[in-house]
Amino acid sequence: MAPFTVTLNDGKLIPWLGFGTGTALYQRDAEKAVRVAIATGVTHLDGAQMYGNEASLGNAVAASGKPRDELYITTKLAQIPPGKTVRDTLVDSLKKLKLDYVDLFLIHTPTQHQGKLKSVWKEFEELQKEGLAKSIGVSNFRVKDLEEIIDGANVIP
Repeated sequence: MAPFTVTLNDGKLIPWLGFGTGTALYQRDAEKAVRVAIATGVTHLDGAQMYGNEASLGNAVAASGKPRDELYITTKLAQIPPGKTVRDTLVDSLKKLKLDYVDLFLIHTPTQHQGKLKSVWKEFEELQKEGLAKSIGVSNFRVKDLEEIIDGANVIP
């Protein structure tokens, strides 16, 4: 693991610096860029379902030859398709990433889950218990969004 880490609420460590596959790599093949990042010592790789490039991120991780425990992989939940569950979306991501688990799974944005944040968070807690996500959290949340899920949460993001 990277020498510089931050402790999450659950006590697990996250490398303080990561390589993101959004913005410049959004909806693009990220494999070459991720391979370079790993080769230069980056251990935290940050992806997301909405970036549309989880498969190329997974290809780069697989090609790196790095042991799984030397890399920290984050992905984020997009909008849940009709008839699917949060678990279904994470299982799809894990297949694309060629992984058995992610180190961190985040709700990417609260606006995609209006009125359902509390139930989505409960599903996140179950995924963590199941071991499909070592840590869980949120991204792009406002105070009011946090307040909505914290009330009744077993795991604080």
